[in-house]
Amino acid sequence: MPVIMCTTMSSPRRPPHLALAAPPDDLALAFVNTRYWRGTETPTEELRSLADLVAWCGKHAGVTPDILKHAQHSSEHWFAQAIEAREAIARIFRATAEEKQPHGNDLATLDLALATSPPRSRLTRLPSGYAWQVEGAEPGIFLLLAPVLWSAADLLTGRRLNRVRRCANDRCLWLFLDDSKSGNRKWCMMSACGNRAKAHRHRAKLREKER
Repeated sequence: MPVIMCTTMSSPRRPPHLALAAPPDDLALAFVNTRYWRGTETPTEELRSLADLVAWCGKHAGVTPDILKHAQHSSEHWFAQAIEAREAIARIFRATAEEKQPHGNDLATLDLALATSPPRSRLTRLPSGYAWQVEGAEPGIFLLLAPVLWSAADLLTGRRLNRVRRCANDRCLWLFLDDSKSGNRKWCMMSACGNRAKAHRHRAKLREKER
């Protein structure tokens, strides 16, 4: 996901414009899944610090070194905002997967983050194709997270929203897009939670026979 900056983020002035490639529609779910085994007493957390967040955005969201360098010197308040946005997005899509209505406060949190992040104003040509041109971007956590936030909005307003699933393992709760032909995928990975469920059912049948 190429991202081209016209000026560096070391200056407090807003850069004239950025060119940001459109994010994949499941990028927001990947961001949510940086915290997993959510159904357990001690979920596993990948983003323990601002440095972890910056590294994740550089690897998965296609953010340029200039933006990453600026973000590395940000306050921990930025990091807290990012985690708050992540958890709101997680609750929104988990509710969607469970065919429930997302809470209004979570939608408001996402709306505020989107309003603070740079708008996609027009298309621009890149060597690899086309991208969104962003003008007057305000340096901040929601510039760093712009691809994630756009992904969440695109998924919520797109045709694949009814394909959002959560892993049927209540200890896992991984969120994913179901691209299977049947549309009945239940597990994050059959080799992981699916096989665990099979083994659990097998043990239950054996116990039943022994009674």
